[in-house]
Amino acid sequence: MTDNLNRSQAPSVSLSNDINYIAPERHLTPAGVPVYLMRNETSEAVKLELIFDAGSIYDEKPVAGLTTGMLLAGTEDKTMAEINDMIDDHGGYFNASVSADYAYLNIFGLNESMDQLIPIIEEALYHANFPESELIQLKAERKQNLMVSLEKVSTLAQRSFQEHLFSGTPYGRINQPDDFDGVTRADIRNFFETYFKKGLRKINWVGNPSAGQLDRILQCFERWSNEVTPPLKVNYNPSIERIDVKKADAVQTGIRIGKILFDRSHPDYHKMTVVNTILGEYFGSRLMSNIREDKGYTYGIGSYLGENQSNGYFVIATEVGNEFLADTLVQINAEIERMRTELVPAEELSLVKNYLSGQFLRSADGPFAMMDLFSMAEIRGLDYSFYQHALRTIEGITSEEIMETAVTHLNSEEMLIVTAG
Repeated sequence: MTDNLNRSQAPSVSLSNDINYIAPERHLTPAGVPVYLMRNETSEAVKLELIFDAGSIYDEKPVAGLTTGMLLAGTEDKTMAEINDMIDDHGGYFNASVSADYAYLNIFGLNESMDQLIPIIEEALYHANFPESELIQLKAERKQNLMVSLEKVSTLAQRSFQEHLFSGTPYGRINQPDDFDGVTRADIRNFFETYFKKGLRKINWVGNPSAGQLDRILQCFERWSNEVTPPLKVNYNPSIERIDVKKADAVQTGIRIGKILFDRSHPDYHKMTVVNTILGEYFGSRLMSNIREDKGYTYGIGSYLGENQSNGYFVIATEVGNEFLADTLVQINAEIERMRTELVPAEELSLVKNYLSGQFLRSADGPFAMMDLFSMAEIRGLDYSFYQHALRTIEGITSEEIMETAVTHLNSEEMLIVTAG
């Protein structure tokens, strides 16, 4: 058999950008809260995600995080252990997290157990009484964790960066260890009554319920409403000076560089995604190639596009040895300027296009991933056309457009620089 392959050359890569986006069913609870159901007909696995307007921006103290952490800590007639045992008996799993804008409650289980599992969790949530003993313990744990984290230069850099980039807005508030001491059980209960019971924004459901099961579970959430008014978009007045946070005896320095940018509704968002990927978003990026692979200054460096309910932002983040700080800043600036002054070579652009296309294909693989895509768009008032536009932009973007986007949005003189070490 003759081998006609030229094994000295890598095979060409061809990725289809034809993704079959599946729209979820839209239902309403009796209180009018939208429920988005993505059918999962190939598996018995189920996930319900409850999203509340109950993030940390709604309170000046660390109340949102403590409330979220105590949602299943007990009711008047059931302890936390008893509630967890009941969930375990039905093969369920529950976790909760909080961001600046939202609280997320995730319930996992099987289709056959949802009729028993959901009422147990809903009852425990609605009648949560936040025992004083559990609150004291959780406050002590969170305070200790923060104090430990404050010994890390990465934490110090990130906190100072957040404080100065979002100065004068709720997003710029930074918790201090002593802030936990001032939180009372009354604060927790008030936050829960205001932002959880009246702040259920939506429910994302991946599963395959029967018509009867669907109706029964919708009824389970009849007493949760959506009455919280999200804050209006805030005006940012970020600092663009250099901030140096001193930490005695630190052998490394944390670095954060960035600026207020825009969220995914902006017309340049997809172009900026390509710019950011080339600069620092993936392992083969320019920042990684220069500062890690070539210079050996750090184990990892990257850039990313973030966003909150009010706006978006751009960040470069790393930690380096103190002796490498000055040149690292020089090299970061050089890579930013190269994006602004040099056309991206065709081979590099092709690699990044294939990488991003592959990421999109993977992000749409299966009903759970498809629900995540839908939810990320829906919560910004967008739909699946956002991703279709992204794929078209990635496929068609030119080196000239990349440089033009970098010139417009990546000016080093407009960026906040924070170092901690």
